[in-house]
Amino acid sequence: MINWQPSCKHQKMAVTSNFATVPSLLNSSLHAVVHELDAYVHELHMVPPNLKDRFLHLLSKRGLLNDSNISELVHSKTKTLDLSECDITDELLHKLSSCRNLCKIDLNATKENRTSITSLGVEALSRSCPHLQTVYLRRCTLITDPAVIAIAQNCRYLRQLNIGGCCLITDISLAALGQNSTMLSSVNFSKTQVSDDGVLSLAMGVCKQSLKEVHMDHCAQLTDEAVEAIVGFCPKVTFLIFHGCPKITERSRQALEELRGPNSQMKQLTWTVY
Repeated sequence: MINWQPSCKHQKMAVTSNFATVPSLLNSSLHAVVHELDAYVHELHMVPPNLKDRFLHLLSKRGLLNDSNISELVHSKTKTLDLSECDITDELLHKLSSCRNLCKIDLNATKENRTSITSLGVEALSRSCPHLQTVYLRRCTLITDPAVIAIAQNCRYLRQLNIGGCCLITDISLAALGQNSTMLSSVNFSKTQVSDDGVLSLAMGVCKQSLKEVHMDHCAQLTDEAVEAIVGFCPKVTFLIFHGCPKITERSRQALEELRGPNSQMKQLTWTVY
């Protein structure tokens, strides 16, 4: 009788082979729950945080997160939320009070303008999630200055803010950022009502040494003074976007040509001269 024992090499291969099947089984289970979400949604609160994060990712990509199910999945260690594809309202933002460590939230409107999110929801979000570093609100068209003021005052680690297409935003928002957001590196306020005064408040504010990227295209009230303010007071800006601003003239182009010398750090510029 031959008593054959597998070598260490064979044992290692067997163990590796067994573990290699685990991720596929897990993924299959996760996708099965997502496919039958209505049947399992009220049991998801019992799932451990690492699996909740997996569900958040899968559901967000499918646009399935909403006001009703979000409370079952978010937890105290949730760091990111992508809701750009989801049909949500202020009610969901009020339910994020447990997400004290949330660092990034994406509420961008990817198709049509988003009118279901208002300043009241964003203000509540800023109070619940003071560690937010990235806030995307592009084309949330009911957002007004109080929302940005709340973000600037409550979220002291803010680094990236996108309020492009939030057509009710004025200079008041940029002034609030200039007064409070010391770590702000990227801001998009394209297609808003801001004027040169607002840009100057931002450019001369506490973020002037941290700003690296500014999108201010399609702002009808901006003139050459706004471009000169960014160029003159924000030495680390490497991306400056201001096309579609009808009051900006050849003067800005000349200022930028002087800036773009052999030692320039500027990586991208887009503009339209009228």
